[in-house]
Amino acid sequence: MKRFLFLSMLVFIAVMIWVSVHEKEEMPLMQKLERAMRLTLMKEYHDETYDYTIRYPSFFEQTDDSLMEKGNCRFSFWQDSTEIVQTAFVEQNPGNMSVNQAMEKYASELHATYQQKGDGWFILSGHIHGDDGRITSRRYYAKFVQHRKLWFIQTLAYPEDCEQAVGRLTKEISDWKVWRAND
Repeated sequence: MKRFLFLSMLVFIAVMIWVSVHEKEEMPLMQKLERAMRLTLMKEYHDETYDYTIRYPSFFEQTDDSLMEKGNCRFSFWQDSTEIVQTAFVEQNPGNMSVNQAMEKYASELHATYQQKGDGWFILSGHIHGDDGRITSRRYYAKFVQHRKLWFIQTLAYPEDCEQAVGRLTKEISDWKVWRAND
């Protein structure tokens, strides 16, 4: 019996050493992020001023509303040098632009490489350009929804190498209806 306990302890110690050595090979941040995005619960933010709702990952942190204008919200994730920012805001519709006119204007200003138009909305995405006009290693994905004399806009800014990891968020933005279904 003593021999069995001794051998069992040796096997246990050997397994623990093996596990501790192999755990040092950590999963890369992008894989962790993709897994977290896939498994996380989504929270809802409801803006009282303009009565719109957005969904965001539960591990994103909300920026204090007092730092922003009414109707704006910002949620972000930051780890190492990786920053992902999800925002929503409301803008006046200058000159009562139609969806086509606004899409053309913003696509040009934002250097959009992807455009999609629907009934009363459009989506743009592309690289974020720096102040000097150069392409950065960050991308954006944005949905613009027209309502009377306002544009409701939800954006996502993220590092280029996070494209696959933020797939769930881009789908959330694509499917965004601005107001909750039960309203």
